Amino acid sequence: MRLSDLSLEEKVGQMFAVSHRGTEMTDISKRLIETRGIGGIFLGTDCLEEPRQVHRLTTELQRAALGTRLGIPLFISADFVAGAGCKLRRGAVHFPKNRALAVSGDEALAYESGRITAEESLAMGVNFNYSPVVDINNNPDNPVIGTHSFGEDKELVSLLGSAVIRGYQDHGLIATAKHFPGHGDTHVDSHEDLPVLPFGRQRLEAFEFAPFRRAIESGVEAVMVGHIAAPALDPSGMPASLSPAIITGILRRQLGFGGLVVTDGLSMKGVTNRFSMEEACVRAVAAGADILLATVPDGETALSLIDAVLNAVRGGDIEERRIDESAERILAVKRKYGLLPETFALRPFDPAATGRESDRAVSLAAARKAVTPVHGMKPLAEDGRLPGAVTLVRDAQAARFADLLRSKGVLAGETVVDAETGLPGAIAGTDVSETVLVAAGGSKPMRKDVLRACREALAQRPKSAWVHFGSPYDADALQGVPMLLLYDTAADLQQAAAEYILGQSGT
Repeated sequence: MRLSDLSLEEKVGQMFAVSHRGTEMTDISKRLIETRGIGGIFLGTDCLEEPRQVHRLTTELQRAALGTRLGIPLFISADFVAGAGCKLRRGAVHFPKNRALAVSGDEALAYESGRITAEESLAMGVNFNYSPVVDINNNPDNPVIGTHSFGEDKELVSLLGSAVIRGYQDHGLIATAKHFPGHGDTHVDSHEDLPVLPFGRQRLEAFEFAPFRRAIESGVEAVMVGHIAAPALDPSGMPASLSPAIITGILRRQLGFGGLVVTDGLSMKGVTNRFSMEEACVRAVAAGADILLATVPDGETALSLIDAVLNAVRGGDIEERRIDESAERILAVKRKYGLLPETFALRPFDPAATGRESDRAVSLAAARKAVTPVHGMKPLAEDGRLPGAVTLVRDAQAARFADLLRSKGVLAGETVVDAETGLPGAIAGTDVSETVLVAAGGSKPMRKDVLRACREALAQRPKSAWVHFGSPYDADALQGVPMLLLYDTAADLQQAAAEYILGQSGT
């Protein structure tokens, strides 16, 4: 397969990764593949139930691609940032998020998480992962990155990010370092508005760029550019994803990245608050992006985006050689990973390739290493025996933790709240003489006023403790409360927490 084999329409089509909707093949996805020659499909959570279903879907998508004039297989991508199991409902390994993995600083364990994710992904037909997050999260008020990041230490983020990348790519899964130039030290979610990095160029190059530089040195195939403004890099305030100064000037020329530049989802308000999706696509291509992540609500929007880029080329706003550069890079990566018609073959589903007990054991080992007692926290039991019954106050996400405690017969009472705002009242409703255990937290930092109210209520209950399945920054507002930090709600982290509370060894 050579670039000269492709028409302009086919080259532009290869640059699009379009959201698929639903768990089965759809007419619009089939149409986009067969008539527009799109190069990629993105599978969101609404597409992902269990491994056999995902394999069936990806097989149908690839069959449609193989039936086109050129028969170029698809990049089929997903957002498996904590293993395939973090998005599927069942049947695959859900690893602790990166912040939990980082507690041990174990490079080999990070690599293994990448290996297992690669093997499970490929068994289902997913060949391109929009992971790992290599943003350095050093801002307690960051509303979106949080525990997706390996933390606030640039060297540790660089080390573990590189290990995960090698784990993916050594085993055939294309990796993506994201979100360049760095989404960690922001207090705005780019899904909702445009974050701004207000730092000088020297700080950005020394700090934010460090994990991306390491990822490039490790051979990462793709870098996702975020919808983030960095005035020190581009004084126009243009989102990095649409900025020639950042994509071509810095990522390509300064950092020497020759792989695939992927935009973040183009429906995010970090771009759509200023531009239509059509204009954003044209600007991203002109800036140097290779793959446009078209997270579209419907097929008509996808067709409109493709036409916008084609019309920009036909009208002379984008030179065809700019399209050729991206198409050549895409073909080169597809060639390397066996995704050209002369090397690609559909494979039957192997049920033994996902959800393996040996792989789950790796995840549980990582979870046990992540357990972090702070503020004088100690196990409530010795050898599984508690000094008295426990009253549990929890949110819905801590269900597995509650089940494990309940199975040991140690819960005298249990209150489940629908939202974090219900926690202070639920704590206040317990008897001050009881042993009260709170289990809460999620992917985003909790409200500080809620945490303060919880701390006040817990201060009146001397036999109380908190098991936190969320941001470690929340602990700052709970000074004086014995806490166990787990960083995430993954099932294995909940098991590791229960083992700690029960005074068990975890082996």
